[in-house]
Amino acid sequence: MRHTSWIVSAVLLTATAASARDQDGHDGGDGYHEHDGFYLRLQVGGGYSRASVVGEDLAIKGGAAGINAEVGAALTRNFILYGKLFGTSVPSPDIEVGDVTIEGQDEDVSQNYGALGVGFTYYLMPANVYLSGALSFAQLTIDEDGEKIAETDVGGGLHLGIGKEWWVSKNWGLGVGAELALGRVPEKDDSLKWNVVNGMVFLSATFN
Repeated sequence: MRHTSWIVSAVLLTATAASARDQDGHDGGDGYHEHDGFYLRLQVGGGYSRASVVGEDLAIKGGAAGINAEVGAALTRNFILYGKLFGTSVPSPDIEVGDVTIEGQDEDVSQNYGALGVGFTYYLMPANVYLSGALSFAQLTIDEDGEKIAETDVGGGLHLGIGKEWWVSKNWGLGVGAELALGRVPEKDDSLKWNVVNGMVFLSATFN
């Protein structure tokens, strides 16, 4: 994705800032190592993506880079409602036709999946393990040299996630997570539909 670099930078900057805080301990006041108030999660990682035509033996697939950004607030302690921006990109995707896979050769071509939605996160404490789910509007595109050359119409997406974080300051946590992002998006003329499956592993920085 073209926005991957700023997500990576944000995660690194937040990790550095978090590690520099609370070096002298804490006062045990409200909000210390609690999931309440404003919420921000930035994630970057990689995994696998596959987009297949419903009812046809045709799919586009490959290893993918991914980003995820969530902004929201805790409705109650440990239960958070957020807005979500999610995206994956497969450089030089492979094409699968029936039982035959044609390996991608053009490094300038990428298959991209983007989603915008709303979801929730619930933390299991004191383990600081989270479960998350979201519904989204999603779209599949093909880019060449950074220019969009094909796109579907907007469809629906479902996101299911799990992760573990470790506190590194009063409000910052760093961790790892996994997300399964599913989508069904129609062609512009609605003659075909695509099923999209993204399996991603993320590094995360969370403020809450």
